[in-house]
Amino acid sequence: MFLGQIILNSLVLGTQVLLLAVPLYLVYSVSKIYHLALGASGMAAAYGLYFGLSQGWPLSLAIFLAVLVALILGLVSYWLLEGAARKKQTMLGLLISLALGIVIESLLSIIFGTDSKSLISGVLPIISWGELYITIPGIITIVMGLVSAAIFALLIKKTPWGRNLIGIAENDHLAASLNINASRIRCGVFMAAGLLAGFIGIMTVMNTALAPQTGFPLIILAFIALLIGGITDIRGTIAATYLIALIPELIINLSSSKWSLSTNWKMVIVFILAALILIWRPQGLFISKSRID
Repeated sequence: MFLGQIILNSLVLGTQVLLLAVPLYLVYSVSKIYHLALGASGMAAAYGLYFGLSQGWPLSLAIFLAVLVALILGLVSYWLLEGAARKKQTMLGLLISLALGIVIESLLSIIFGTDSKSLISGVLPIISWGELYITIPGIITIVMGLVSAAIFALLIKKTPWGRNLIGIAENDHLAASLNINASRIRCGVFMAAGLLAGFIGIMTVMNTALAPQTGFPLIILAFIALLIGGITDIRGTIAATYLIALIPELIINLSSSKWSLSTNWKMVIVFILAALILIWRPQGLFISKSRID
């Protein structure tokens, strides 16, 4: 049962990471930029929901505020990063996105303080099977995460919209010759990415606690998953998110009492695992090098 609980907890964490890795993948697909501010954007949306609820607003109005915050930050991200995306300045875009994330976290700390807050008062609602248990927000996260990942994988691989995303990233001028408005599509992707980040931000803090820096570890894990999964293959990204969630948990929780490891080792294990996978499969989990004639 102990092993089963580890797997169940890792499934929730892996899905949280996946729901940030998917928008990270989408933004990279159209801009060649790693949008690391998505973690902070998700927390800002969660704080929007918290503010509405703390003021006694109806749930629908509080949710509207959270959605509005996510959309506004998506537009701000697009405005700040569009120039770097058009000029293919990947490193500049990464630095701007990282700076935006720091600014958002700092503003949240100034406005709401650095102490942890809770979106759900009292004990979290759970469902149990014998000795196994999972929270209701955890179940919602898993279901929505797997459904979203499946939908986006199909959209990217099987639809003209997905081919447009890839085409824009590879050649803006060719896309324009085919009457594809790259800027408009990028704007839509940034807004959709903000909404996804907001959703997973809310689901995450329902399982834990709300703090300005809560999103940073998740976006780093999503970034690592994107790298080791293959930045052009969403299948590898999906698989990588669960690998980097499950393997460290197994190592930490199943380590012997003599060589027991604390949770402080988690990111160390993740980075070692990422390094080993990148050495073994530098192109990604499911991508093989092709011979160029």
